[in-house]
Amino acid sequence: MLYLDSPRLTPIAGRAEGGMMMDSKWLIVLGAVVAIIALAILPGILTDHVEESGTLIDAGHFAVDRNGIRILEERYTLFSHPVEGYMLLSQGEVTIGGQPISLAQQTGYDLDFHPTLYNLAVGTRSDSQIISAQAGPEGISMEVRHGTSSKTGSIPDTTNIALLDNNIIGHYVVLLMAIRAEALDREFVAAIPQGLLSLPAEITGPNTTEFRSGDNTYPGKRFDLQLGDIKIVLIEHSGHLVGVIDRTQGTVAYDVDRFPNGIELIEEERPEEEGTIEHEITFASDRLTIAGIITLPNGGTPPFAATLFIGGSGPVDRDGNAPGLLTDSYLQLAHALAEAGIASLRYDKRGVGKSEGDLSSASRADLIDDARAALAALRAQSEIDKDRIFLIGHSEGAYLAPIIAAEDDTIRGIVLLAGAARPLDEITRWQIETLLRMQGASEEKIAASLAQEDQYIEFVKGSSGEWSDYTYADLQRAMPWLSEQAATQMTGSSLSLSWLREHYTADPTGPLRLLRMPVLIVNGEKDLQVPAEEADLIREAIEENGNQDVTVYVLSDLNHLLRHHPDAPSLVYRHLDEPVDPRLIDILTGWAVERSANR
Repeated sequence: MLYLDSPRLTPIAGRAEGGMMMDSKWLIVLGAVVAIIALAILPGILTDHVEESGTLIDAGHFAVDRNGIRILEERYTLFSHPVEGYMLLSQGEVTIGGQPISLAQQTGYDLDFHPTLYNLAVGTRSDSQIISAQAGPEGISMEVRHGTSSKTGSIPDTTNIALLDNNIIGHYVVLLMAIRAEALDREFVAAIPQGLLSLPAEITGPNTTEFRSGDNTYPGKRFDLQLGDIKIVLIEHSGHLVGVIDRTQGTVAYDVDRFPNGIELIEEERPEEEGTIEHEITFASDRLTIAGIITLPNGGTPPFAATLFIGGSGPVDRDGNAPGLLTDSYLQLAHALAEAGIASLRYDKRGVGKSEGDLSSASRADLIDDARAALAALRAQSEIDKDRIFLIGHSEGAYLAPIIAAEDDTIRGIVLLAGAARPLDEITRWQIETLLRMQGASEEKIAASLAQEDQYIEFVKGSSGEWSDYTYADLQRAMPWLSEQAATQMTGSSLSLSWLREHYTADPTGPLRLLRMPVLIVNGEKDLQVPAEEADLIREAIEENGNQDVTVYVLSDLNHLLRHHPDAPSLVYRHLDEPVDPRLIDILTGWAVERSANR
């Protein structure tokens, strides 16, 4: 969904002053990618020390899966001492793009479960990074070190705080102990040293639940944790934490020793919205089966006018959700349209949700073909009026929808949400410069970062094949500044090299100039992924050949995920629990109803 899914803009740990930048939002979203090393000998030393003076009270061996693929394994041990408090130790390994990243961490707590110290490191065979936190009289100080460079942060209040760093399972074990001991309020502050930040948090439970492992069903206790906009479910069984389900990142962590077949939470199905009728469909594209859902008005007489949703970049499902971002944006828009009498089709991108395929090998042309197949599937539905079909493209989808509409003059209208008229490489340069200026970077730093981005763009435009066709040495020849760790994430991205190349070399204004149908354009002033002024550039391209039926809105306080964002512009999305901006819903439904009227 986000242009920032570009591998250059979502580093495991990007560059900071004099080194690598640590972007806290992306560290939360991509926490499953972050692991730990440099304490290579400390775990053994600390374990020996703790075993001599403390008591082992808990241990676990967890795997972390995303979409059925194991991305991380971690073992933890927790010791207690009647005077010194608690010591948590973890070790493990994650593999990204064939590159192993080892992990080790230590966290100390006092007798009331307040964190006192934390050491964590992340690295490959040739690159490493250390994250630390220390409690003191003025709060918790945090530091991220990479080579000779460092970046620091602090949290002034330690009276009601829990340490919940990315994918450190033992931190959740201690959290539940603190909650049960009433040593921590249900509403508290979560420290996330990897991101050098803190987030408001709230935990509820325990509530009874059931979960499935293999062919068996088990009873459990469920805690629901709200961590900023991140939703996490903690599952206990027989007094042990056995599951950590991160709904936002799309990960499931489970105790491998107790449940080697993984766990699946059993939940009630989401009730069908009043005013809508939905049914699943599948259709073929490139010998793949793509899954989607038809939403119909619950009332009225078919055939209905209908819309096809074309989602943004990355692993986006039919509802507009991706690992790291649970938005339900497309679902909410589809239901609003149904209540206004307009049907829709939303579909899971290839390799996402219930759709077959591998998104990481999909080109831009492949995704256009999938959208064409979805349009044909929508037209084939008996409840749909084939002459009253609209396209709705969001983010990357706003690049693709005009291509399809330009070749099909039966499309009744097209809606472009958070779209751009300039190519993706120009948009990513704008993103980098905007983000650095927000962080107060010097002009020299901005110029250096943009120079690196230009080298990356030049490589992508001149490339052939896919990431797997290039070695680290190949990439470093084109980008001498590229670390092995950053190269690992780059080549392991869910965005294929052909996808990037096709976007970087495309001219989005070409299809826009061919549009003859009504067009609605909505962009947001608080969008940090697409400049608000792109809306006027899109309009100018469409009107160039005489199409005057173009409606443009640039909404104040609207962000890229279509939420009302009254705060300062930020890449940390703090309003995902709120519905899609009502102004957008009113604009979209009103425009679609007017343009879909029989004529």
